[in-house]
Amino acid sequence: MSFFSKSIVGLDIGTSSIKVVQLKQTGNQWGLISMGMAEIPKESLEAKNPDAQRSILVETIKRVFKESGVKTKKVVTSLSGDSVIIRYVKLPYMTIEELRGSISREAEQYIPLNIDQVVLDFQILGETQEDGQRKLDVLLVAAKVDVVDQHLVLLKAAGLTPMVIDVDAFALQNAYEVNRLEPGEETIALINIGASLTSINILEGNNTRFTRDIPVAGNDFTKEIQKEFNLKFSEAEELKKSHGAISMEEDDFSLSTVSHKDDRVLRMSDVMTPILNKLLGEIRRSFDYYETQARKKTVERVILLGGSARLKNVNRFLANKLGIPVEHFSAFRNVEASKNVDAEQMTEKEYHMGVCLGLALRQAES
Repeated sequence: MSFFSKSIVGLDIGTSSIKVVQLKQTGNQWGLISMGMAEIPKESLEAKNPDAQRSILVETIKRVFKESGVKTKKVVTSLSGDSVIIRYVKLPYMTIEELRGSISREAEQYIPLNIDQVVLDFQILGETQEDGQRKLDVLLVAAKVDVVDQHLVLLKAAGLTPMVIDVDAFALQNAYEVNRLEPGEETIALINIGASLTSINILEGNNTRFTRDIPVAGNDFTKEIQKEFNLKFSEAEELKKSHGAISMEEDDFSLSTVSHKDDRVLRMSDVMTPILNKLLGEIRRSFDYYETQARKKTVERVILLGGSARLKNVNRFLANKLGIPVEHFSAFRNVEASKNVDAEQMTEKEYHMGVCLGLALRQAES
C-alpha cells in the first residue's frame, strides 16, 4: 500500500456519511463526472457486533455507488484519527534509495508501536542544515496493520478494489491545491470540522508541516442540541443544519430581535458556543505548537470546511478569536461539472466533499 500514489475515484468513508467522487482529467483541467453522498444508518453506529457494523457500511457504500452512477470499482480511500500516526522528523542526509532501505530502522524511534505492527510510508519534504550537517525533512506515516486489514475487508465485501489508502489530511491538501486561485508561500491551516473529528493540516506553501486530529467536532454540537431540546439525535442534527448559528455581539443577536418561535436559534447558540470555545482552544494549542517548531513562522490564514463549517457565524467567530482571516473552502472552484451533475447538489454538498475530492485527484500509478 502506498500513501502517496494517485487515482480517479475517491471514496470517503466517514463516521456519519459516505461520499464518492469520480473525476476525468483533460489536459490540466479536471471534470466532475459524478458525485454522491449517503448518510450512514444510525444502527451502524449503535451496533456492537463488528460484523453487523460492516454489513451496514457495505450496504451504504453500494447504495451511494448506485445512486451516484459510479461504475468504476477501483478506488482510493483514506484513514484518519488514532489509526494513523504522522511524524515530521529530521534524518541524516541520504539518497532516496538508502532511505527506502533504512526507513523501518529510522522510524522505530518515532513510532510508538512495533514496526511489524504498522504499514509504513514516507515522503521527503526537503533539505535543511542543522549544526553544519545536511539533513532531510521527512514525513513519516504509519497505519496499524489490523486497521488496514479491516478496511480492506470492508472494501472487498463492497465489491471494490482499493488502489491506494491515503490519509484524510493529505487528501485535503490535494483538494486545496487544485482549487487555490494562485500559488503562494503563505502558511495556511486547513481545518476540517467533520462529524467525530476535526482535522488540522498546516501548509507552508505546498508542503504539509503539521497534522493533528482533534476529538471535538460536529457530533458534539448535535449532542448538546439533543439534550437542550430533548430530541432524537437525528432530529437534533436536522435542527442544527437548518437553524444552527453562533451569536455574535455585533449582530445584536438577542431575544428582542428574534421571534418567540425562533428562540431556539439563541438556545442552540448558547449550548453550542462552549463546544466551539473548546475547539478554539485546541486549534490555538495546535498553532502554538507548530509555531514553536517552525522557525518563527506563523499561521496567516485558515481555510474552513466540513459539515459543521456551514453553521452560521462559525467562520466569523474563529476569525475574531484567532485574529486572522478565516475563509470557507470552495471544493469545486476549479473543477468543471459535467451535464450529469446537479449544480444545486454540488453547492449543497461541497463543504462535505473536500477529502473525497482530494482522494479522487490522486491518480493510480500504473
